Amino acid sequence: MNHRYKLEDYKGPGSRYKCPSCHQKRVFARYIDTETGEHLSTDVGRCNREDKCGYHYTPSQYFKDHPENRSEYRPDDTGYSHKKPAFSNAIKKDENQHISIDTIPGKYVSQYLGYNSDFVRFLLSLFDHYFMDCPTIQRLMSEYYLGCTGNGSVIFWQIDSQNRIRTGKIMRYNPDTGKRIKKESGAIDWMHAKMKRAGMLIDSWTLSQCLFGEHLLRKRPDDTICLVEGEKSAIIGSGFMPEYIWLATGGKQNLKAEKCECLKGRNVVLFPDLGAFDAWKEKGESIARKVGFYLSVSDILEGVATETERESGYDIADYLIAQIQTQLKAQTLQSGNNTKQKQKLKTRPQKQPLPRTKEESILLWMANKNPAIVKLISSLDLVTIH
Repeated sequence: MNHRYKLEDYKGPGSRYKCPSCHQKRVFARYIDTETGEHLSTDVGRCNREDKCGYHYTPSQYFKDHPENRSEYRPDDTGYSHKKPAFSNAIKKDENQHISIDTIPGKYVSQYLGYNSDFVRFLLSLFDHYFMDCPTIQRLMSEYYLGCTGNGSVIFWQIDSQNRIRTGKIMRYNPDTGKRIKKESGAIDWMHAKMKRAGMLIDSWTLSQCLFGEHLLRKRPDDTICLVEGEKSAIIGSGFMPEYIWLATGGKQNLKAEKCECLKGRNVVLFPDLGAFDAWKEKGESIARKVGFYLSVSDILEGVATETERESGYDIADYLIAQIQTQLKAQTLQSGNNTKQKQKLKTRPQKQPLPRTKEESILLWMANKNPAIVKLISSLDLVTIH
């Protein structure tokens, strides 16, 4: 047994690179092939900021995701390599073989369901102005089953297409900015881990993740799917554009073929975060061919982002939040202008309204029958013709 792949030795600042996860410069050590001296892919390595970032993409994980790039040797998680047995290609997985999946009882989803998370409080500032009975928040809660804990964390449940509860990711957010809290202890946890610590799950319980929002696929078999990295992006995307099904991988390295099997035959739009466009585009196209779904890759962020936003790892949620907040400011400004205009009108002599024309009377009657006709006339700038 020998080390085929290892982290590159430190030889000065030039041997450390920009982390593909936290985007900090000169903190990322890449893996090299000891037989050739060449680096593996640019995202294969470990971030030195273990407490603040913790990114570590091993050669083993890389070759599982990219089997087409395997050489004669195949590394394991430790970096050791083992020569492939001559008969390895003859061993094939039985596609009809039942695979046992460990799950969490569904009663816990109901038990933790609730609005009392800082993440939902942030959503209320975006949609329908702080009313918890607003239709957007109610829909998001009913579709994604957002949970909450006693300290205000949100629970993003992973429920597969067969309605099995795989796990729940527990995360904390700032209720004012919507940014994830990363530095505090316990800022991220997992329901299965929490339940195992409490003795509610057996020690041999094994995690098998799925796409966040996967359970929505059966309910909406014909709708286009938007696939993003983070659960937050999926929720905000669904709030902003509900005509699409918004799913999340739950991490940059979680875009994998086995997770995307549920997308077979569907139309999928991939939204990579800034800094991950090329890697996600290449991996997404490879997975789409393997699984069999129709894929397009959005480059909207690449076209609008500033250099600062690129360094910060801007994602589609940041873009949508900016769009929503801009609309809210415009509405507030318009409301203020309308109030001032009404005050001015109160001080002026009121003119007698002109009698309605025949056409205006007809339009008024139509609007009373169907209010949408007013929106149609306004949006298309229609006028009556005498």
